[in-house]
Amino acid sequence: MCLRFILLSLLLLAGAAHATPQGWRWYNTPSSPTQQPKPKPPPMPPQASVTQTPPPKKTLTATEQMQWFQGYMAEVQNKAIINPTVENTLAFMRLSHFIDGKTTDFGMTWKEALLEDPSLSYRMKHPTESLARQTQNAQIKARKIAAVESLANEGYGLFFAYNGNTPLDQQLAPSIQAFADQYGIELLGITLDGKTLATIRDSKRNDGKLNIQTSPALLLVNPKTNSIKPLAYGFISQEELLGRFLNVATDYAPDF
Repeated sequence: MCLRFILLSLLLLAGAAHATPQGWRWYNTPSSPTQQPKPKPPPMPPQASVTQTPPPKKTLTATEQMQWFQGYMAEVQNKAIINPTVENTLAFMRLSHFIDGKTTDFGMTWKEALLEDPSLSYRMKHPTESLARQTQNAQIKARKIAAVESLANEGYGLFFAYNGNTPLDQQLAPSIQAFADQYGIELLGITLDGKTLATIRDSKRNDGKLNIQTSPALLLVNPKTNSIKPLAYGFISQEELLGRFLNVATDYAPDF
């Protein structure tokens, strides 16, 4: 009896242990499904490292550099004038000293460059020394005189158109006659107002043959070819007139 009671008690206790209690205290909440582990995102592909190369710095041209420097110098100078402190004045003085040095350097380089190419030297064609200058002047004058003789040999003569009542024309006339006598070219005076000048040995009235509105005027005339070439208008010295003959003879080729 006692043993049966013990076994029965044990069975009841075992059943209670496996029974599911009911009632609100033991309300069975629906069990959540087993959560699957979230898949790991695929690894991101390695990003290529992009190195951004900064744009190359612009190199200023020589003109741009000079424009910048001129603006900077103007600013320094104006600052020293408007606010003349010792500091501002010294800044401008130092800048001026820098420019003087650059100017000296350029001058010395110029001299060195002329030794590399002497044909660029002005003194090769136009010497500045007194003795050399005299020699060159004599050579140039000889070329001018030769030009007068050459044109005269081609049949050219000189027309001097003048107004006999004009003081300037009266003053120029003796010089023109002396020029013609010295260099052996024929001279004919053309009076525009009808009054002849005694200082011109041979004169004629224009009578509308020459269309000249300005006096005095000097013209080269070749009767053989009916060619007329203006030489000068207004007062002119004999030395300059010689040069005009050379200009015409060389078709105004540069002489420098």
